[in-house]
Amino acid sequence: MDRKSFIGGSDIAAVMGVSRWKTPLQLWAEKTGQIEPEDLSNNEAVEMGSELEETVARIFTKRTGKKVRRAPKNYTYQVKQNGGQIKIDAEFSFIRCQVDRLVEGTDELLECKTASAWKEKEWEGEEIPTEYILQVNWQLGITGRSIGHIAVLIGGQKFLYKEIQFDRGLFNDQINAAVNFWNMVKAGTPPVAEAADNSFMVELHPNAGAAMKEATADVIAAVSLLQQTKAQIIDLEKIKKEIEAKLKASIGDNLGIDTPEYVIKWIPVKGSTFTVTKKDSRMLRITKKKG
Repeated sequence: MDRKSFIGGSDIAAVMGVSRWKTPLQLWAEKTGQIEPEDLSNNEAVEMGSELEETVARIFTKRTGKKVRRAPKNYTYQVKQNGGQIKIDAEFSFIRCQVDRLVEGTDELLECKTASAWKEKEWEGEEIPTEYILQVNWQLGITGRSIGHIAVLIGGQKFLYKEIQFDRGLFNDQINAAVNFWNMVKAGTPPVAEAADNSFMVELHPNAGAAMKEATADVIAAVSLLQQTKAQIIDLEKIKKEIEAKLKASIGDNLGIDTPEYVIKWIPVKGSTFTVTKKDSRMLRITKKKG
C-alpha cells in the first residue's frame, strides 16, 4: 500500500503536531515524496509487534470474553449525504485507517500494541499515550464505531487493556487538521519547521547550490533573533559558571549543603577508566527535595 496517498491512524498525531516520533514537516516530506519513510522491514521491535498481534488479540478475548475478528484491510472515511445515503466523498478520500480487529456483535474495535518494559509508566493507571488515543479515535470516526479497546503487552510479561470512547469533537478537530495538512501536501507548501526538525533539515535539503537567496522580512527577523539568542546563551553560560563556582567555594571540603528546597552535593568522581587515566575530580549535583 502506498502510504503517500492517504493520512492513516499512525499519521494523525504528527498531523496534529503532538507526535513524539515525527513532526508535521517530516510527515509532509514523506507524503510529498521528498524523502523516503524509514524502512522498518528489518526493525526487530516492529517485527515482534506484528508477530505478537494475534497473541494480544487472543489474550484480550480471554480476559474480556469479547470475541474479535480480523478487520478489512482498509477503511476510507464515508460521509452521510442527503437522504441518509452514504458515499465516499472525493474530498475526503485521503482520510483512511486500518484496524487490527473488530469486536463481534458490537460497534467496537480493538487496537493491539506491544511495548518494552521501559514504556510501562506510559500505561500506568488510566494513562494511554496520546498518539494511541488519537489513532483509536481516528479509527472510530472513520469506521462509525463508538468504542475502541486498546490492548498492550508490556515487556512480554504484563498485559493491559483500556477503553476509549469516541469523541466527536476531537474527531472534528482531527478532520480539520487533516484537511489543512493535505492541502499543504497538494500545494507543496511545507509546514513550519520546529525545533525537532533541526537535524532533519540536512535530510530534506542535502545539497547546497551556488546561488544566494534574497532574504525576506521573516528571515531577517529570524537571523536577528538567532544572534541575540546566541549572545544570551553565552551570557547565561557565564552566569551559570559563576554561580557554580560560588557554590563549590561554599561547600569547600564538605560533601554539600542542605537548603529548604534543594540538596546540593559536590561529590567525588574517580578519574581512572579502562583506557584513560585522569585525575580524580568532583561533580556538582543539585537535587530538588520531594514534596
